[in-house]
Amino acid sequence: MANKRNDKAKYRIEPVGAQDGYGRLTLSGDWRIGNIGGIAPRLKGDLKAFSSIEVDFGALEQLDTAGAYLLSAVIGDRVRGEIFAGQDNFRGLYDLVSGRDLTVDEFHEDHVRREESENPIIRGLAKLGAGVAVNLAIFTALLSFIGRTVVTLIATIFNPLKLRLTPLVSLMQRAGLEAIPIVVASNLFIGAVIAFLGAMQLSQFGAQVFSIELVGIAELRELGPLITAVLLAGRSASSFAAEIGAMKMNQEIDAMRVMGIDPYEALVLPRLIGLVLMIPLITFVGSMAGMIGGFGIIWTTLDYGPPMILQRTLDYVDISHFFVGMVKTPFYAAAIAIIGCHMGMTVTEDVISLGRQVTRAVVQAIFAIFVIDAVFAILLQGIPAQ
Repeated sequence: MANKRNDKAKYRIEPVGAQDGYGRLTLSGDWRIGNIGGIAPRLKGDLKAFSSIEVDFGALEQLDTAGAYLLSAVIGDRVRGEIFAGQDNFRGLYDLVSGRDLTVDEFHEDHVRREESENPIIRGLAKLGAGVAVNLAIFTALLSFIGRTVVTLIATIFNPLKLRLTPLVSLMQRAGLEAIPIVVASNLFIGAVIAFLGAMQLSQFGAQVFSIELVGIAELRELGPLITAVLLAGRSASSFAAEIGAMKMNQEIDAMRVMGIDPYEALVLPRLIGLVLMIPLITFVGSMAGMIGGFGIIWTTLDYGPPMILQRTLDYVDISHFFVGMVKTPFYAAAIAIIGCHMGMTVTEDVISLGRQVTRAVVQAIFAIFVIDAVFAILLQGIPAQ
Protein backbone atom coordinates (compact mmCIF):
# COMPACT_ATOMS: atom_id res chain seq x y z
CA MET A 1 0.00 0.00 0.00
CA ALA A 2 1.30 3.46 -0.83
CA ASN A 3 0.27 7.02 -0.71
CA LYS A 4 -1.02 7.59 -4.25
CA ARG A 5 -1.34 11.35 -4.07
CA ASN A 6 1.49 13.44 -5.37
CA ASP A 7 2.12 15.09 -2.00
CA LYS A 8 5.46 16.24 -0.74
CA ALA A 9 4.79 14.16 2.37
CA LYS A 10 4.83 10.50 1.29
CA TYR A 11 4.72 7.11 2.92
CA ARG A 12 4.82 3.42 2.04
CA ILE A 13 3.56 0.51 4.13
CA GLU A 14 4.60 -3.11 3.63
CA PRO A 15 4.35 -6.24 5.77
CA VAL A 16 7.54 -7.58 7.29
CA GLY A 17 8.22 -11.30 7.23
CA ALA A 18 5.56 -13.89 7.83
CA GLN A 19 4.52 -12.48 11.18
CA ASP A 20 0.89 -11.28 11.12
CA GLY A 21 0.32 -7.71 12.16
CA TYR A 22 3.95 -6.60 11.72
CA GLY A 23 4.54 -3.87 9.16
CA ARG A 24 7.13 -1.32 8.10
CA LEU A 25 6.16 2.35 7.58
CA THR A 26 8.60 4.15 5.30
CA LEU A 27 8.45 7.94 5.48
CA SER A 28 9.77 10.25 2.80
CA GLY A 29 9.50 13.85 1.72
CA ASP A 30 8.45 16.92 3.73
CA TRP A 31 6.23 16.18 6.73
CA ARG A 32 5.52 19.71 7.81
CA ILE A 33 2.16 21.35 8.44
CA GLY A 34 1.71 22.71 4.92
CA ASN A 35 2.18 19.31 3.27
CA ILE A 36 0.28 16.82 5.43
CA GLY A 37 -3.29 17.89 4.76
CA GLY A 38 -5.53 14.85 4.29
CA ILE A 39 -2.82 12.24 4.99
CA ALA A 40 -3.99 11.38 8.49
CA PRO A 41 -7.25 9.53 7.57
CA ARG A 42 -5.55 7.52 4.81
CA LEU A 43 -2.55 6.64 6.94
CA LYS A 44 -4.77 5.67 9.83
CA GLY A 45 -6.78 3.35 7.59
CA ASP A 46 -3.69 1.80 6.01
CA LEU A 47 -2.15 1.04 9.42
CA LYS A 48 -5.33 -0.45 10.86
CA ALA A 49 -4.27 -4.00 9.99
CA PHE A 50 -0.94 -3.78 11.85
CA SER A 51 -0.48 -4.21 15.58
CA SER A 52 3.28 -3.62 15.46
CA ILE A 53 4.88 -0.97 13.27
CA GLU A 54 8.52 -0.34 12.43
CA VAL A 55 9.29 3.18 11.20
CA ASP A 56 11.91 3.76 8.50
CA PHE A 57 12.75 7.46 8.30
CA GLY A 58 15.83 7.29 6.13
CA ALA A 59 14.18 9.25 3.29
CA LEU A 60 12.43 11.71 5.57
CA GLU A 61 13.56 15.24 4.71
CA GLN A 62 11.61 17.59 7.02
CA LEU A 63 9.49 17.16 10.14
CA ASP A 64 7.81 19.67 12.44
CA THR A 65 5.59 19.33 15.50
CA ALA A 66 2.50 19.01 13.30
CA GLY A 67 3.99 16.03 11.45
CA ALA A 68 5.22 14.47 14.68
CA TYR A 69 1.78 15.09 16.19
CA LEU A 70 0.17 13.22 13.27
CA LEU A 71 2.54 10.24 13.51
CA SER A 72 2.15 9.97 17.29
CA ALA A 73 -1.64 10.07 17.01
CA VAL A 74 -1.80 7.47 14.22
CA ILE A 75 0.85 5.04 15.43
CA GLY A 76 0.26 5.36 19.15
CA ASP A 77 1.91 2.61 21.19
CA ARG A 78 2.40 0.25 18.26
CA VAL A 79 5.98 1.37 17.55
CA ARG A 80 8.44 -1.50 17.28
CA GLY A 81 11.86 -0.56 18.52
CA GLU A 82 13.06 3.01 18.98
CA ILE A 83 11.54 5.57 16.64
CA PHE A 84 13.88 8.10 14.99
CA ALA A 85 16.94 6.46 16.52
CA GLY A 86 20.06 8.50 15.82
CA GLN A 87 18.13 11.56 14.68
CA ASP A 88 17.93 13.79 17.74
CA ASN A 89 15.93 16.58 16.07
CA PHE A 90 13.12 14.32 14.86
CA ARG A 91 13.21 12.34 18.09
CA GLY A 92 12.91 15.51 20.16
CA LEU A 93 9.87 16.67 18.22
CA TYR A 94 8.22 13.27 18.53
CA ASP A 95 8.87 13.09 22.27
CA LEU A 96 7.45 16.59 22.67
CA VAL A 97 4.00 15.55 21.41
CA SER A 98 3.89 11.85 22.24
CA GLY A 99 2.06 10.65 25.30
CA ARG A 100 -0.67 13.26 24.95
CA ASP A 101 -4.37 12.71 24.35
CA LEU A 102 -4.29 13.19 20.59
CA THR A 103 -7.18 12.95 18.15
CA VAL A 104 -6.30 12.73 14.49
CA ASP A 105 -9.75 13.70 13.25
CA GLU A 106 -9.83 16.91 15.31
CA PHE A 107 -6.24 17.85 14.47
CA HIS A 108 -6.75 17.47 10.73
CA GLU A 109 -10.30 18.78 10.53
CA ASP A 110 -9.15 22.03 8.93
CA HIS A 111 -6.98 20.20 6.38
CA VAL A 112 -9.77 17.80 5.40
CA ARG A 113 -12.22 20.69 5.12
CA ARG A 114 -9.76 22.55 2.90
CA GLU A 115 -9.41 19.55 0.59
CA GLU A 116 -13.15 19.01 0.41
CA SER A 117 -13.78 22.67 -0.45
CA GLU A 118 -11.63 23.04 -3.55
CA ASN A 119 -14.74 23.68 -5.59
CA PRO A 120 -15.71 27.36 -5.18
CA ILE A 121 -19.42 26.54 -5.00
CA ILE A 122 -18.85 23.95 -2.28
CA ARG A 123 -16.50 26.32 -0.48
CA GLY A 124 -19.11 29.07 -0.59
CA LEU A 125 -21.86 26.79 0.66
CA ALA A 126 -19.55 25.50 3.40
CA LYS A 127 -18.82 29.03 4.56
CA LEU A 128 -22.52 29.85 4.48
CA GLY A 129 -23.37 26.78 6.50
CA ALA A 130 -20.59 27.46 9.01
CA GLY A 131 -21.79 31.05 9.37
CA VAL A 132 -25.36 29.94 9.94
CA ALA A 133 -24.24 27.41 12.54
CA VAL A 134 -22.11 29.96 14.37
CA ASN A 135 -24.85 32.59 14.40
CA LEU A 136 -27.42 30.01 15.51
CA ALA A 137 -25.16 29.07 18.42
CA ILE A 138 -24.71 32.75 19.33
CA PHE A 139 -28.47 33.34 19.17
CA THR A 140 -29.15 30.26 21.31
CA ALA A 141 -26.63 31.41 23.91
CA LEU A 142 -28.19 34.88 23.92
CA LEU A 143 -31.67 33.40 24.47
CA SER A 144 -30.30 31.36 27.37
CA PHE A 145 -28.73 34.50 28.84
CA ILE A 146 -32.00 36.43 28.48
CA GLY A 147 -33.90 33.61 30.17
CA ARG A 148 -31.48 33.53 33.09
CA THR A 149 -31.68 37.32 33.41
CA VAL A 150 -35.49 37.30 33.39
CA VAL A 151 -35.59 34.60 36.07
CA THR A 152 -33.19 36.62 38.23
CA LEU A 153 -35.26 39.77 37.66
CA ILE A 154 -38.49 38.04 38.69
CA ALA A 155 -36.81 36.67 41.81
CA THR A 156 -35.61 40.17 42.66
CA ILE A 157 -39.10 41.61 42.19
CA PHE A 158 -40.45 39.16 44.76
CA ASN A 159 -37.52 39.88 47.07
CA PRO A 160 -36.50 43.54 46.55
CA LEU A 161 -33.87 43.35 49.28
CA LYS A 162 -31.71 41.33 46.89
CA LEU A 163 -31.34 44.37 44.61
CA ARG A 164 -27.95 46.01 45.09
CA LEU A 165 -28.65 49.72 45.36
CA THR A 166 -25.06 50.98 45.45
CA PRO A 167 -24.02 49.59 42.02
CA LEU A 168 -27.47 50.51 40.67
CA VAL A 169 -27.08 54.20 41.59
CA SER A 170 -23.50 54.17 40.31
CA LEU A 171 -24.62 52.71 36.98
CA MET A 172 -27.44 55.25 36.71
CA GLN A 173 -24.88 58.02 37.02
CA ARG A 174 -22.22 56.55 34.72
CA ALA A 175 -24.51 55.18 32.01
CA GLY A 176 -27.19 57.84 32.35
CA LEU A 177 -26.29 61.27 33.65
CA GLU A 178 -22.77 61.27 32.24
CA ALA A 179 -24.17 60.52 28.78
CA ILE A 180 -26.36 63.64 28.68
CA PRO A 181 -23.74 66.06 27.25
CA ILE A 182 -22.93 63.92 24.19
CA VAL A 183 -26.63 63.12 23.66
CA VAL A 184 -27.59 66.81 23.81
CA ALA A 185 -24.79 67.86 21.43
CA SER A 186 -25.56 65.12 18.91
CA ASN A 187 -29.32 65.73 18.86
CA LEU A 188 -28.76 69.48 18.64
CA PHE A 189 -26.84 69.10 15.40
CA ILE A 190 -29.15 66.41 14.02
CA GLY A 191 -32.16 68.66 14.61
CA ALA A 192 -30.39 71.54 12.91
CA VAL A 193 -29.58 69.40 9.88
CA ILE A 194 -33.18 68.13 9.60
CA ALA A 195 -34.52 71.67 9.83
CA PHE A 196 -32.10 73.01 7.23
CA LEU A 197 -32.85 70.23 4.73
CA GLY A 198 -36.59 70.44 5.36
CA ALA A 199 -36.71 74.20 4.92
CA MET A 200 -34.60 74.04 1.78
CA GLN A 201 -36.75 71.38 0.11
CA LEU A 202 -40.18 72.63 1.25
CA SER A 203 -39.40 76.20 0.18
CA GLN A 204 -39.51 75.01 -3.44
CA PHE A 205 -43.26 74.41 -2.99
CA GLY A 206 -43.93 77.41 -0.79
CA ALA A 207 -44.52 75.07 2.16
CA GLN A 208 -41.49 75.95 4.26
CA VAL A 209 -43.72 76.60 7.26
CA PHE A 210 -44.25 72.82 7.54
CA SER A 211 -40.59 72.40 8.46
CA ILE A 212 -41.66 73.22 12.03
CA GLU A 213 -43.88 70.14 12.16
CA LEU A 214 -41.19 68.12 10.40
CA VAL A 215 -38.64 68.87 13.11
CA GLY A 216 -41.10 68.29 15.95
CA ILE A 217 -42.44 64.97 14.70
CA ALA A 218 -39.07 63.64 13.55
CA GLU A 219 -37.34 64.43 16.83
CA LEU A 220 -40.10 63.26 19.15
CA ARG A 221 -41.08 60.12 17.28
CA GLU A 222 -37.91 58.79 15.68
CA LEU A 223 -34.64 60.71 15.71
CA GLY A 224 -34.49 61.67 19.38
CA PRO A 225 -34.97 58.13 20.74
CA LEU A 226 -32.94 56.51 17.96
CA ILE A 227 -29.89 58.79 18.18
CA THR A 228 -29.92 58.53 21.97
CA ALA A 229 -30.08 54.74 21.86
CA VAL A 230 -27.24 54.48 19.32
CA LEU A 231 -25.03 56.74 21.45
CA LEU A 232 -25.82 54.70 24.55
CA ALA A 233 -25.00 51.53 22.63
CA GLY A 234 -21.59 52.96 21.82
CA ARG A 235 -21.00 54.05 25.40
CA SER A 236 -22.75 51.51 27.58
CA ALA A 237 -22.70 48.27 25.58
CA SER A 238 -18.94 48.55 25.12
CA SER A 239 -18.47 49.57 28.74
CA PHE A 240 -20.54 46.68 30.09
CA ALA A 241 -18.76 44.16 27.87
CA ALA A 242 -15.32 45.49 28.82
CA GLU A 243 -16.02 45.61 32.55
CA ILE A 244 -17.55 42.16 32.82
CA GLY A 245 -15.06 40.72 30.32
CA ALA A 246 -12.12 41.99 32.38
CA MET A 247 -13.65 40.40 35.47
CA LYS A 248 -14.08 37.15 33.53
CA MET A 249 -10.43 37.23 32.42
CA ASN A 250 -9.25 37.80 36.00
CA GLN A 251 -11.50 34.97 37.24
CA GLU A 252 -13.37 37.38 39.48
CA ILE A 253 -16.72 36.01 38.30
CA ASP A 254 -15.63 32.49 39.25
CA ALA A 255 -14.60 33.83 42.65
CA MET A 256 -18.04 35.42 43.05
CA ARG A 257 -19.71 32.08 42.37
CA VAL A 258 -17.42 30.38 44.90
CA MET A 259 -18.46 32.95 47.51
CA GLY A 260 -22.13 32.31 46.75
CA ILE A 261 -22.73 35.57 44.86
CA ASP A 262 -24.87 35.32 41.73
CA PRO A 263 -23.11 37.24 38.91
CA TYR A 264 -26.45 37.92 37.24
CA GLU A 265 -27.76 39.46 40.43
CA ALA A 266 -24.60 41.46 41.16
CA LEU A 267 -23.49 42.48 37.66
CA VAL A 268 -26.29 42.14 35.12
CA LEU A 269 -29.37 43.38 36.97
CA PRO A 270 -27.90 46.73 38.14
CA ARG A 271 -26.85 47.53 34.59
CA LEU A 272 -30.16 46.45 33.11
CA ILE A 273 -32.37 48.26 35.61
CA GLY A 274 -30.16 51.35 35.74
CA LEU A 275 -30.18 51.82 31.97
CA VAL A 276 -33.92 51.14 31.68
CA LEU A 277 -34.64 53.75 34.37
CA MET A 278 -32.36 56.41 32.90
CA ILE A 279 -32.99 56.15 29.16
CA PRO A 280 -36.41 57.91 29.20
CA LEU A 281 -34.84 60.95 30.88
CA ILE A 282 -31.89 60.99 28.48
CA THR A 283 -34.21 60.56 25.50
CA PHE A 284 -36.43 63.41 26.64
CA VAL A 285 -33.44 65.74 27.06
CA GLY A 286 -32.04 64.66 23.70
CA SER A 287 -35.36 65.18 21.89
CA MET A 288 -35.74 68.65 23.39
CA ALA A 289 -32.19 69.48 22.32
CA GLY A 290 -32.95 68.31 18.78
CA MET A 291 -36.06 70.45 18.61
CA ILE A 292 -34.17 73.47 19.92
CA GLY A 293 -31.46 72.97 17.30
CA GLY A 294 -34.01 72.61 14.51
CA PHE A 295 -36.16 75.53 15.62
CA GLY A 296 -33.05 77.67 15.89
CA ILE A 297 -32.26 77.05 12.23
CA ILE A 298 -35.89 77.76 11.25
CA TRP A 299 -35.82 81.01 13.21
CA THR A 300 -32.60 82.20 11.58
CA THR A 301 -33.25 81.02 8.01
CA LEU A 302 -37.03 81.42 7.63
CA ASP A 303 -37.49 84.30 10.08
CA TYR A 304 -40.28 82.56 11.96
CA GLY A 305 -40.20 83.84 15.54
CA PRO A 306 -40.41 81.69 18.70
CA PRO A 307 -44.12 82.49 19.31
CA MET A 308 -45.12 81.18 15.89
CA ILE A 309 -42.89 78.13 16.19
CA LEU A 310 -44.27 77.30 19.62
CA GLN A 311 -47.86 77.79 18.51
CA ARG A 312 -47.59 75.60 15.43
CA THR A 313 -45.82 72.93 17.49
CA LEU A 314 -48.63 72.86 20.03
CA ASP A 315 -51.31 72.89 17.33
CA TYR A 316 -49.96 70.39 14.81
CA VAL A 317 -47.45 68.16 16.62
CA ASP A 318 -49.65 65.68 18.46
CA ILE A 319 -48.51 64.56 21.90
CA SER A 320 -48.93 60.95 20.77
CA HIS A 321 -45.71 61.31 18.76
CA PHE A 322 -43.88 61.90 22.01
CA PHE A 323 -45.36 58.77 23.61
CA VAL A 324 -44.63 56.68 20.51
CA GLY A 325 -41.00 57.69 20.79
CA MET A 326 -40.79 57.15 24.54
CA VAL A 327 -42.45 53.72 24.58
CA LYS A 328 -39.54 52.28 22.57
CA THR A 329 -36.81 53.48 24.89
CA PRO A 330 -37.06 50.74 27.57
CA PHE A 331 -36.69 48.11 24.86
CA TYR A 332 -33.64 49.91 23.51
CA ALA A 333 -32.12 50.00 26.99
CA ALA A 334 -32.86 46.32 27.65
CA ALA A 335 -31.24 45.31 24.35
CA ILE A 336 -28.15 47.42 25.03
CA ALA A 337 -27.68 46.13 28.59
CA ILE A 338 -28.37 42.47 27.83
CA ILE A 339 -26.14 42.33 24.76
CA GLY A 340 -23.31 44.20 26.49
CA CYS A 341 -23.43 41.97 29.58
CA HIS A 342 -23.77 38.80 27.49
CA MET A 343 -20.73 39.66 25.39
CA GLY A 344 -18.77 40.32 28.56
CA MET A 345 -19.76 36.95 30.00
CA THR A 346 -18.51 35.15 26.87
CA VAL A 347 -14.99 36.62 27.02
CA THR A 348 -12.26 33.99 27.32
CA GLU A 349 -8.93 34.38 29.06
CA ASP A 350 -7.13 36.52 26.48
CA VAL A 351 -7.10 40.17 25.45
CA ILE A 352 -7.97 39.42 21.83
CA SER A 353 -11.24 37.84 22.93
CA LEU A 354 -12.00 40.89 25.07
CA GLY A 355 -11.52 43.27 22.16
CA ARG A 356 -13.56 41.05 19.82
CA GLN A 357 -16.48 40.78 22.24
CA VAL A 358 -16.51 44.52 22.95
CA THR A 359 -16.73 45.18 19.22
CA ARG A 360 -19.51 42.60 18.83
CA ALA A 361 -21.40 44.15 21.73
CA VAL A 362 -21.54 47.55 20.04
CA VAL A 363 -22.39 46.18 16.59
CA GLN A 364 -25.09 43.79 17.84
CA ALA A 365 -26.61 46.43 20.14
CA ILE A 366 -26.91 48.96 17.31
CA PHE A 367 -28.37 46.28 15.02
CA ALA A 368 -30.90 45.32 17.72
CA ILE A 369 -31.87 49.00 18.10
CA PHE A 370 -32.65 49.33 14.40
CA VAL A 371 -34.67 46.09 14.44
CA ILE A 372 -36.68 47.25 17.46
CA ASP A 373 -37.26 50.63 15.83
CA ALA A 374 -38.51 48.99 12.63
CA VAL A 375 -40.86 46.70 14.57
CA PHE A 376 -42.36 49.61 16.51
CA ALA A 377 -42.64 51.70 13.35
CA ILE A 378 -44.81 48.96 11.84
CA LEU A 379 -46.86 48.34 14.97
CA LEU A 380 -47.51 52.02 15.72
CA GLN A 381 -47.88 53.36 12.20
CA GLY A 382 -51.53 54.29 12.80
CA ILE A 383 -50.77 56.51 15.78
CA PRO A 384 -51.90 59.25 15.97
CA ALA A 385 -55.24 58.34 14.43
CA GLN A 386 -56.07 60.56 11.51
